[in-house]
Amino acid sequence: MNISEYISKIESAINSAPSITNYNLNIDRKSDDIAFLSGTIEFRNGSILDFKEFIENAGGKIEKYKYAYNYRRGKDSVFRYDNAPDPKAKGVKTFPFHRHLKDGTIAESKEIDLAVVLAEIEGSYFLEDN
Repeated sequence: MNISEYISKIESAINSAPSITNYNLNIDRKSDDIAFLSGTIEFRNGSILDFKEFIENAGGKIEKYKYAYNYRRGKDSVFRYDNAPDPKAKGVKTFPFHRHLKDGTIAESKEIDLAVVLAEIEGSYFLEDN
């Protein structure tokens, strides 16, 4: 998969989510094989997902060097997935992959992608009123 195919996959995931009302996707192509993607996705219930990914096409496979998916209601974070080398997350078995929960807890997480985050929001958080 090349960078253009990956971007198409991202746009397809966003466009197929029925609860999304608006989004912006910023694409900063550093080269044919490296890009920085960022954006904001707005949902019908007023919640927002901010995301960023620093990716590279490494031999036909997309490597995500840095990512963050922050789901929020207003200024209040509901959850955030990221792979930042957060010192508070060093004790997590899946470090550097981790998840910040609403109560401040840092939990284990595998490497994740936007489609999985959108599915989680649609299936769990979108219907909740918190």
